[in-house]
Amino acid sequence: MIKLNNGFLIPEIGYGTFPNKEKLVEVIPIAYKNGYKLIDTSDNYLNEEFVGQGLSKIDSQDIVVVSKFSQPLRTFDLEKCFNESKQKLGNLNIYLLHWPFNHLWKQQWKLMEALYSDGLCDAIGVCNFDMGYMKELLSFCKIKPAINQLERHPLFQQKEICELCKKESIQIMSYSPVARMDSDLHESEILKEIASKYQKTVSQIIMRWNIDTGCIPIPASTSEKHIRENIDVFDFQLSDDEISSINGMEAGKRIRFNPRTRFTNKQKVKFFIYRYGHNLIKRFKKK
Repeated sequence: MIKLNNGFLIPEIGYGTFPNKEKLVEVIPIAYKNGYKLIDTSDNYLNEEFVGQGLSKIDSQDIVVVSKFSQPLRTFDLEKCFNESKQKLGNLNIYLLHWPFNHLWKQQWKLMEALYSDGLCDAIGVCNFDMGYMKELLSFCKIKPAINQLERHPLFQQKEICELCKKESIQIMSYSPVARMDSDLHESEILKEIASKYQKTVSQIIMRWNIDTGCIPIPASTSEKHIRENIDVFDFQLSDDEISSINGMEAGKRIRFNPRTRFTNKQKVKFFIYRYGHNLIKRFKKK
């Protein structure tokens, strides 16, 4: 278990649910049976209901559930969105701001802080916050984020933001840890050689690398074989030289969205029309 900066304990590895949906009803109990006690989802994965159905089949209170706020048009209904997610999931421990929505994230973070201050969740955090966004957040936040969830794998390590988060006691959670099975990663001779030494798979070496460098990987799979394989990484530890070799694989190869270009001015306009459109129409009619 890892202790977050507010004292809340979470497991060292989690189960990611994107992009799966109906299968999760049966797969979530399989993941739990194989040792996963951290489940990650989001409102925009459109699978919270299925995750909740899967969790309802497990007779246990020791599962940590993470979900995310991903609806900028509902910024001022953030607490309502949280409650909707919690109702679908049955439990919701950690709530994350999914993206730094370029014109709204500061307002959203204040609402996240209110959610946490009211005791509605055990921790709050962010996703996809790079150095600039994180420094800006730290300059005004009253409650420091407990987690920053971002894309991280040997080909795209985001070292600067990881170092800043470590310094600020913000836990990194790694999504897409196997880079969606990118061939440049899985055919790496460095990783294959290390995997051969420990009689593990390349994916297992990547999970262990994340853990040994202080990050929480959240791999996703619906195959019981791979679900079991991804968590079977606690019977060995990488050497400093092996970690250094993997660190040297950095290639700047992002495979998911860039938070700096994810949201456009069109979306800003859409939000303001949604939020203030009726008043604008009334003013226009008066003229």
